[in-house]
Amino acid sequence: MIEIDFLWVGEKANTGDAITCHFTDPATGQDVVIVIDGGFVETGDRIASHVRQYYGTSRVDLVICTHPDDDHIRGLFAVIEELDVARLLIHRPADYGYTGDNVKSGLVDDLIATARDNGTIVDHGFAGTTYFGGALTIAGPSEAYYQEMLAEQVGYSSPTASVVRALSKAASAVVVAIRSLGRDPGETMTDDNGGTTPRNNTSIVTNLALDGSRAFFTGDAGVPALNRAADHLDAAGKSGAIEFFDVPHHGSRHNLDPDTLTRLLGPIVGDDAVGSAFVSIGREAEDSDLLE
Repeated sequence: MIEIDFLWVGEKANTGDAITCHFTDPATGQDVVIVIDGGFVETGDRIASHVRQYYGTSRVDLVICTHPDDDHIRGLFAVIEELDVARLLIHRPADYGYTGDNVKSGLVDDLIATARDNGTIVDHGFAGTTYFGGALTIAGPSEAYYQEMLAEQVGYSSPTASVVRALSKAASAVVVAIRSLGRDPGETMTDDNGGTTPRNNTSIVTNLALDGSRAFFTGDAGVPALNRAADHLDAAGKSGAIEFFDVPHHGSRHNLDPDTLTRLLGPIVGDDAVGSAFVSIGREAEDSDLLE
């Protein structure tokens, strides 16, 4: 059995990810606790309290920082400082020559330093890395795709990129207006609405398969990153029915399209479908930003 908890993150429209998992390691028979992302600064204390209260331990076997956006990484400092964290999995832009605010290299290095100061082993594995007797598989990104997304992040805030994004946004507005004329208010998902950011596509995508159950954690990954992760799992013989699906990026329309959903979850089959999906959103988030 896999016990999965999503802790609330942020106030009002702000949101983020703070996920804890508890299960038995099939290789050792020992209890395992993992944390996937830590929300904002104030979320870290709640994660530590949750682990102690509900899992009955102060040990965390693995912390995964999917990507260094503030709503995912900031709370992990307190998690590492307050709990006995064995390992931290994080990707480091500076290892590939990328530094600066565009890639959040300083924040990543600060978390790595905090981990090492507290006796935590730091891992940098990519797609194919496994933990706990193979129960947990890192499905993405590959190292090559991560570097590709780093390069895109560096150019993402350039004047040229800003103009392109502005034109794309204007074009999307026209499409929405046309759909409205055709009695489609744009509430149904027809594509990924231009895609998500390069940093979101660096998100670590995680596959947890145990006792015939499978949970799929996505961070803020978008369509290209999710399909690459699915390609890896297909090649490794680790695909199949997903019982628990972590909807990426808090339900943003920019992260999924119908083909990717069908590939990951199968076709719509009616009321007899098995499994569940979870979307973490702010208490006052606008519905227009979410998948219907």
